[in-house]
Amino acid sequence: MSRWWPPLILAVVLALSAALVLHLFHRQAADSWLAFGSHPETLEILEQSLEDQKILAVVDPERRAEYRRRFDRVQTLLQRLTILEHSREQLARRYELILLAVFGGAMLITVGYMVRRARNEERRLERLGSALGDLAAGKTNLHLGERSRDSLGRIARMIEQTSRRMARDRRRLRSLENLSSWQEAARRHAHEMKTPLTGARLELERLNGFLDREDKRDEARQAARGVIQELDRLGSFTQEFTSFARLPRPSIKKIDLDAMLAEFVGIFEAAWPNLQLEHQPADLPSITADRDQLRQVLVNLCDNASLAIEGDGRQDGKVTFSSRLERDHVLLNVTDNGPGVDPTLQERIFEPYVTTRVIGKGMGLGLAICRKILLDHGGDLELLPEKQPGAVFRLTLPLRPPTTI
Repeated sequence: MSRWWPPLILAVVLALSAALVLHLFHRQAADSWLAFGSHPETLEILEQSLEDQKILAVVDPERRAEYRRRFDRVQTLLQRLTILEHSREQLARRYELILLAVFGGAMLITVGYMVRRARNEERRLERLGSALGDLAAGKTNLHLGERSRDSLGRIARMIEQTSRRMARDRRRLRSLENLSSWQEAARRHAHEMKTPLTGARLELERLNGFLDREDKRDEARQAARGVIQELDRLGSFTQEFTSFARLPRPSIKKIDLDAMLAEFVGIFEAAWPNLQLEHQPADLPSITADRDQLRQVLVNLCDNASLAIEGDGRQDGKVTFSSRLERDHVLLNVTDNGPGVDPTLQERIFEPYVTTRVIGKGMGLGLAICRKILLDHGGDLELLPEKQPGAVFRLTLPLRPPTTI
């Protein structure tokens, strides 16, 4: 209630001040007009006009009727002025009462409006306070429903924007924490597997050199080569772990994204026989990114699309690169016409070791590495749900380098 007193007092003071000023102005104007109407000279002139009409009627009998009409009008006016003189105070008092009533009604309307507005602002402030409490408690993606353009509406929209930024930053932080834990697991796997694999390969190579028995030499060498091939495959898996665990920091430079995508299409258009690469250029400002790491992301996405389309038994695959500017980021969509991502995997597609490939054809680290690269750039990699069949991966790339990478 204490918040209502200032607008109420202001409304009352303004209304009373306006009423007083107008009252004084009218009083002065009304008195002057009444005084003019009842002035002795005015009455004398009117009485003299009556006498003149009588004289003219005698002097000019032909126009007597006209002079008679003039005499009647002047006499009527004189009677009205006489009545006005006697009712002067009563008329002024009545007008003052009407004026006060009008301004009293205006004051009541003003006060009612101010009270209603104060109550509405009180409710809005309570909602803003509740939203700030939710924000402090960690809730995100708040929606206050404020559409007003006043200060409280702007504050509400700022709270909504802050909550969305917090949600985005928390998702990014969770992804970074999750990926960091997987990186540590990859380091351990690589360490545990690399040493025995290296020793086993050396021993088998020595064994291959000692096999001198003529009757079993070919079979032994064939078996040894098979073991070496399997060990090489395990070695490639180890290398994939190592790449994920030792992903370098991005080397940030300004990049013309359109030029880079055109170059990518020109270089890799023959790399996937079942894919047609298409770039839709856009007039965009330069971005800040590591060119090699960004190319690694695009290669991985195109390779996934090629394998998915090949698994469908098709050769008419297509990948389209399209980009647009949104505030201080560039959004790059990589769209393919493949079978799409299994709905049961869409929520986990960027987690390490999540893959639809058969055992031995992939470890499920490619998309995790790609998203880690984008997060390290201060951006993100998302799978958009609306494209089906096919898949749309959105790369969010900052125009300016992040404060920390």
